[in-house]
Order: sequence, then C-alpha cells, then structure tokens
Amino acid sequence: MTLLLVLFTFSLSITPLFASLSNDKIIPDSELFKGNPEMNSRTQLLALNPFYQCDVSPRVCRAKGGVAPDCCKKKCVNVDTDCLNCGYCGKKCKSNESCCTGKCVDVLTNRLNCGFCGMKCKYNESCCNGKCKNTYIDKRNCGVCQNKCKKGESCAYGMCNYA
Repeated sequence: MTLLLVLFTFSLSITPLFASLSNDKIIPDSELFKGNPEMNSRTQLLALNPFYQCDVSPRVCRAKGGVAPDCCKKKCVNVDTDCLNCGYCGKKCKSNESCCTGKCVDVLTNRLNCGFCGMKCKYNESCCNGKCKNTYIDKRNCGVCQNKCKKGESCAYGMCNYA
C-alpha cells in the first residue's frame, strides 16, 4: 500500500512537468545548448525521468547528464554499447556477443575487445576465453586457444615439446 502511495505521489509531481511542455515552442536541436539555461535544466530533468519517452522529444536523450544519446523505441539508449540496439536501432547482438563501439563482437575471442570492450591484446597474443594469452609459449594455449600440452611438456613457438 505504501508503495502505491509513493508511486501515485511521484506521478502527480511529474504531471506539471509534462503540462509545461505543451506550452514550449519547438527549439531546433542545433540551438538546444546555446546559452538557454532554463531549457538545459528542463531537458536534463526530462532525460533523467524514466517515465518520459524520447519519441515526443528526442533531444532529451542528448541532454547534458542524460541517460544515453540516442532514441530507439521510445527509450534513450547508446547505440555504441547497447546490445539490443548495436550500431543502430533494432540491431540485436547474439547472446554470446557484446556491443563495442556499435559493433557486435565476441569478447571471448576478439583480440581488439578481449574480455570487455576496448581491451586489446598485444601483437603476439590471442584472446582465449576473454583473456589475452601468448599462444607461442603458453602450455595451456599452445599454438591456439585451448590446446594443452601434455604433462611435463613445454610450449615453444606454438608447438608442444618443440626441440
């Protein structure tokens, strides 16, 4: 019951905010941040409001302090990192992929995004299960990922027991 009362009170507090929007003139996106502090603070408040839908006013997504810069299906998202809108609205990454700079990548095997976005392996390393490994000398990943040398063998030049 208390939760309902809190939600009702919150909805009443944001109603005047929506009502004031209908009286605003439309300001082009190019002029949104040109020294209009009233518009900046209002837009910031709208961007942080989880009940406000950006399809009404997409510029709230780009507001300073906003949740994310892009508007997809009435929600502010970041198409550089959102797995449901990777690169553009509606492009979904597979379950084993992450969205890194607008591209779906497998962070378990991708050398440029190993383990997480932006983690680059060195030139002599491969990405094995999300960790950079030197497959020339690693006896658990000798030559390729998951190739284990037998007990007592070493890995040299990517080959087990080289000599």
